[in-house]
Amino acid sequence: MHIKFQRALNGLSFRNTLLGVQFLFVAFGATVLVPLLVGIDPAVALFTAGAGTLIFHLITRGVVPVFLGSSFAFIAPIVKSTEMYGMPGTF
Repeated sequence: MHIKFQRALNGLSFRNTLLGVQFLFVAFGATVLVPLLVGIDPAVALFTAGAGTLIFHLITRGVVPVFLGSSFAFIAPIVKSTEMYGMPGTF
């Protein structure tokens, strides 16, 4: 575990900075766009994504670098279910 933190303190390269910015756009876009498309408050999605990520990192002790956010895979079923049963019936 000491090696992981030592590697992180070596500084940021241009490549890692570019990949970080790319990941920021992908993760934030998915976490905000998906709730907007299905009619949910984006603040709730951001909160639950952050809480889920923190719980995941506590369980795995930070070994697996991951961000748990919204998925575009569930947009069609949520939209169809909302049309058929309404928002309360969907959730």
